[in-house]
This record gives sequence, C-alpha cells and structure tokens, in this order.
Amino acid sequence: MDDPDGAGDPGQHEWHRLAAGWHLAFAALAVTTAGLIAFDGDLGAGRRVLGVAIVAALAAWYPVAGAGLLRRPRDGKGWLYVGIAVVLNTAVVAVSPAGAVLLFLLFPHVWAMLPARQAIAGSVAAVVAIGVVFALRYPPETVLLPAALALVCAVGVGLWISRIIEQSAHRARLVAELDATRAELAEVSREAGALAERERMARDIHDTVAQGFTSVLLLLDALEAELGDGNEAALAYLYRARDTARDNLGEARSLIDAATPPALRAASLPAALRQVVDRIGPDLPGGATLTVEGEPRPLPAELEVVALRAGQEALANVRRHAGASRVEVRIRYDGGLLGLRVSDDGRGFDAGARPAGFGLAGLRERVTAAGGSVAVRTSPGQGVTVDVELPA
Repeated sequence: MDDPDGAGDPGQHEWHRLAAGWHLAFAALAVTTAGLIAFDGDLGAGRRVLGVAIVAALAAWYPVAGAGLLRRPRDGKGWLYVGIAVVLNTAVVAVSPAGAVLLFLLFPHVWAMLPARQAIAGSVAAVVAIGVVFALRYPPETVLLPAALALVCAVGVGLWISRIIEQSAHRARLVAELDATRAELAEVSREAGALAERERMARDIHDTVAQGFTSVLLLLDALEAELGDGNEAALAYLYRARDTARDNLGEARSLIDAATPPALRAASLPAALRQVVDRIGPDLPGGATLTVEGEPRPLPAELEVVALRAGQEALANVRRHAGASRVEVRIRYDGGLLGLRVSDDGRGFDAGARPAGFGLAGLRERVTAAGGSVAVRTSPGQGVTVDVELPA
C-alpha cells in the first residue's frame, strides 16, 4: 500500500481506514485517565504527578511507535510497542485504579498489531501483570474472577477483531484480483479485436484491391501486344499505367504483410516459434526446447497467425503462472493437420476448476474460430500440456 493514510485505496481494508477514529479514541481515554488521576483526592500529590506523567509517557509512545501499526498488516512487528504499552498501563494501574480505563484500548491495540497467536500471548501477559498489581492491593480471591473474566473478554473481542480484519483483507484481495482480471480481459479483448480487424482488412485488400491491380496488369500486357510497335504515344501511356498499377499492387501487398505478425513476415512458423522459445528459455532452470515433426510447408497466413498466437499465449502462461523448470514445444505437420503441443513441468492446476485468468480461454476461442481444437491436460503438481490442432 503506497498511500500511508489509505485514502482512496480500494485494496485497504476497513480497519485501516478507521485508524483515525482509533487515534481519537486513544487521545480521549488518555485525557480522561489523566484527569481522573489528577483530581483523585485519595491520592497524594506525588502519586498524582507520577500517574499523570506515566499517562503522558504512554501518550507520547503511541504516536511514535504504535499509531502507524494500525495502518499496516499484522506482521508481528508490533511487539515493541505492545510490550512497552503493557508495562506503562500496568504502572498506571499500580498508581491508581483509574488507569484501568486505558485497558479499553490496550487489548484492541494488541489484536490489531499482532497475529492471533501472539495477540493471545500479549493479552495473557497484560491480564497477568495487571492482576498481580490488583492482587497486591486487594484480597487475591476478589481479583481472580475479574481477571479471568477480563482475559475471556479480551480474547473474545480480540478474536472478533481478528476475524473482521481477515475478512476485510480477504475482500481486499478479491477486489485486487477482480481488477487484475478485468485489465487482463480488456487487454485480451483489445488484442483479439485488433488482430481480427487486421486480418479482415488484409483479406479484403487481397480479394479486392490486390486482385484488381493484378487483373489490370494482365489487361495492360494484353493491350501492349495488340498495339504493336507503331503506336509509340499510346504505348507511353500504357507503360505509365502499367507502372502505376504495379506500384499500387506493391503497396497493397505491403498492407497485407503489415497485418501479419512481425515474427512471420520474414520467417516460417517454426522459425517464429523458435524465437519465442529462445526468449523464454533463459527464464527457466531447465530451459525450453522446440521440436518439429514432419516436413514444414507454407500454410495460409491466417492459420500460421493463429498457431503463433496460441504458442505465444501458452508460453506466456508458463512464464507467469506455472512455476515450471522447463518447457517443451512441439510442432507437427501431419497431412491435413497442424499440431502444436506446449508441455511444462510446473505446478499444474485442477482441470475441473475455472481458470483464474483468461489466457487459456482466449487461446481456445482463437483456435476454435479458426476451425481447430484445444485440449488441456493437467492436475495439481503434474504440470500442464496444451494440445492445439488446426486444419491445414
């Protein structure tokens, strides 16, 4: 959490956002306790001064070491504040019973700043210390029951506080995961939409403009043969028209090429996938390998784009989620089918559970739209194998 005050941070749970209220409550109880001690006629002047001084010390210790802990996770680092606070609270109670007022915040502080097991130990230590003080002042048998009740109440309220914090933190994590999922879905949708639009435009340009210019060039060649050598003026116009048509055909083909992923413009599908495999290899202890089965052959551009994107998405999932030490990629040219397999030895997941992200779902939709199929084999601790088959 970058914002120390928690303002505007949806990932910060409600206990943290209410820290200002706890500060005000501490200040109010400290002033009340100091006033009760200062105007306690049963105490001598020296003890009144001592009691107020201890309350002042506790009031100074809280903003120095305790206030910031109410805005941070309970990581066990609050022991220093809690330990000294217990000592100071015990000292105040030893001076005047009015010091017990501060216990209304001591126990919430213990549970808000320490994990549950440590908080139980802190609560026991505080009750025992203050119980000893009262036992020295009053008959022990009159102290035992109130001390036991105080401990039960402290632990009960503390467990309730702990549960509130844990539930709120869990909701904060769910909100963060939802935001990440939304962002991932938006990115997948944007990429899929952009790719589909580029491919549609490439097909339209190929089927209309490029084919039209090709036909014009053929017609101009035929016209040149008909004109012969005796029509220099007409032939000059014909040559200019042919050059213009040829130049524009080149521009149309450039637009078609621009709609193809850069990795496929100057390389075959196996070579493009090898570039992706080589990039992820250094990130895995066991490396990454690529195997090609069958005789590679040129395939329709849209089919190679789908296969490349499927490999990229599967390898991206390995990098982000698998925790794998190695990955194997296999391309198979098999008659009328193009096969792609990506296997890792990572942590795997429950195949029956819904995936947390949209990577595999986007991969499946893209392959299905191209007339292919996707099979995912996995189980917890057994890695993941993604098999893609496309009609070639």
